[in-house]
Amino acid sequence: MSHSIHIAYGSESGNAKNIALQLKDKLLAYQPVLSPLNDIVITELTSQDILLIISSSFGDGEPPGNASKFFDTIYDYDGQIDCQFAIFGLGDVSYPKFCGFTIDIDEKLQQLKATSIGKRVDADTCYQDFFEQWSNALTLYFEGDSSALKQLDLQVKAYNEQQNYIAPIETVKRINQSEFPVYDIHINIAGSGMNYQAGDLLYLMPPANKNSITRINTFYKDLSDTQKLLLSEKELRQLNKPLIRAVAKHTKNKALKALTKMSAAKTLADYSYGRDVADLLTDYCTPENMPFEALLDILSTQLPRAYSIASCGKQSPNRVRLCVREVQYQREGYDYFGSGSYFLCHALDNTQSEVTAKVYVRSNAHFHLPNKSSTPIIMIGAGTGIAPYLGFLAQKRLGETHLFFGERHHDKDFLYQTELKKCVEDGRLTALYTAFSRDQVEKIYVQDTLLQQGAVVWRLLENKAEIYVCGSKTNLSKPIDNALMMIAKKHGDLNDDEAKTFIEDLVKEQRYHQDLY
Repeated sequence: MSHSIHIAYGSESGNAKNIALQLKDKLLAYQPVLSPLNDIVITELTSQDILLIISSSFGDGEPPGNASKFFDTIYDYDGQIDCQFAIFGLGDVSYPKFCGFTIDIDEKLQQLKATSIGKRVDADTCYQDFFEQWSNALTLYFEGDSSALKQLDLQVKAYNEQQNYIAPIETVKRINQSEFPVYDIHINIAGSGMNYQAGDLLYLMPPANKNSITRINTFYKDLSDTQKLLLSEKELRQLNKPLIRAVAKHTKNKALKALTKMSAAKTLADYSYGRDVADLLTDYCTPENMPFEALLDILSTQLPRAYSIASCGKQSPNRVRLCVREVQYQREGYDYFGSGSYFLCHALDNTQSEVTAKVYVRSNAHFHLPNKSSTPIIMIGAGTGIAPYLGFLAQKRLGETHLFFGERHHDKDFLYQTELKKCVEDGRLTALYTAFSRDQVEKIYVQDTLLQQGAVVWRLLENKAEIYVCGSKTNLSKPIDNALMMIAKKHGDLNDDEAKTFIEDLVKEQRYHQDLY
């Protein structure tokens, strides 16, 4: 018996409508009818009608404007609905009610005895891979094979700072020999329901920074265990202007207040760099003018640490790989340890027991690979900025793939040397260009290597290549911009204004991607 197929969308930004159009094209042989959800009179559909709903959620789990009437209809209806249905929900896990609208209509339709032909899809902002799987399963369903659709389980779990996933740390391996240690770390996320793409970010909720707590305990002269526990939930490592302004206001410290003025921006940045809350207390406060309870009120909760993922979700769905530089240094006689990096890099030191980390994944959509595999890409990274490119290179692409990598020493700091050379040999990497700044008298940086290969870079850009830059904002942002402008002028025969416009156009066209920290 033939079915009538209705594809209905609820869309604010246009994404749901766009993939509804894609689904209509895919099912064209079955003559589906496409419309906004508000145009569907669901009480008139029969058991031979199949309603395919594709919708985003608006705000705090609310229906989009062109789906609100549909929701009101089924919400107030107390009869029985006879149609069959399947739902594809688009959402953003950073919102409290992730996919709230499509979850609500799924539950309501089932309450009204409508027949679900497949499990609801809850997709994050990177929904295309889920959509391809769902639409392929629907195609098979209408061809007579329902098994793929019934087995499909595509629901992103909405983890966040408050509700994170407890993931076992599998391996920690140091991969360089210089004075600034770098580690390759594997974290097991099997069973978490988290999905990620190459270029996405893993957020870590770090454990308490014991070193900072010890110094603050010394400042207040022996805190109670309860006070230390309360302090462990606060952000102790990062200084910022709002925090310093709040402390200055409470203590009425004029010197500290002067640091928050616009004219003192550089002085404030210099002071904040490398220092933490314990330094702020020691340098500008006393236990009398900054009581412990007042400090707790001022401090923010512990902030998550973000790390570029160094693996690809398609190839490694159950594991996240990180490339992390350990933060550990001395300043004015005190030892400092990065809350996140030190924990990760030393998690498995001297232990056979399982060590876990509190983590969650966030999409980094502006740093994903181009949709077309044939699009050439230029990857530029220094140090641990190599991380996302390892995920990129896990996938075989049709277009040219060029990597510019910079570090200090070839012999000590060539991160993932064997792996990268294998990528060149098997064709995943068209060319690898390196810059080791300390291996010669005159320092050479990655932007210098970029200039040396200016003709190649310009040829790629003329062929619509996309550029990716990952690493230190201070070391890469302006230097890479300047290098690209020089290449545009020399090899593209552009003047200063034209070269500047060319770079701006790369950004506007979303061909220039930066992940700087």
